[in-house]
Amino acid sequence: MQVVGFYCSKSKGNKPSKVKEIQIDVDKIAMQAAITLILTNGMTTVAWAGPIANGVQPLLDVLKDLAEPFSYAFMVKGFLSMMAGNEHEGKKTIKYAIGGYIGIQFIPQIFSLIKSLKIF
Repeated sequence: MQVVGFYCSKSKGNKPSKVKEIQIDVDKIAMQAAITLILTNGMTTVAWAGPIANGVQPLLDVLKDLAEPFSYAFMVKGFLSMMAGNEHEGKKTIKYAIGGYIGIQFIPQIFSLIKSLKIF
C-alpha cells in the first residue's frame, strides 16, 4: 500500500513553517511506525490523503467542465457538415457529441454503481 500525505512543521524563530509531501510504501505496522516517527520529530500537523477516488475528483471536475464546450464545438461541426451536404456524417457527429457529454456527466454515478455490485 502506498500512503501519500503532507506534513507541516512549526515556524522556528524567523524561519517560516514548512509543508512537505511524503510518499511511503508500507504495510500496516510500518505505517504506524512512520506516523509515530513523524509526530515525534516535531511535526505538528499530519494530513493523510484519502482514497484514490478523492484524489482524482478534481480531474473529474475538470473533465465535466470541459465536456460542455467540447460537445458544443462538435455539435457545431456536425451541423456544419450537414450544411455542407454530408448529412449522415453530421448526424453521427452530433449524436456522439451528445452521448459523450452525457457519459462524462455520469462518470461518478457509473463508478459508484460498479463499486456497489458485489461480483467477486
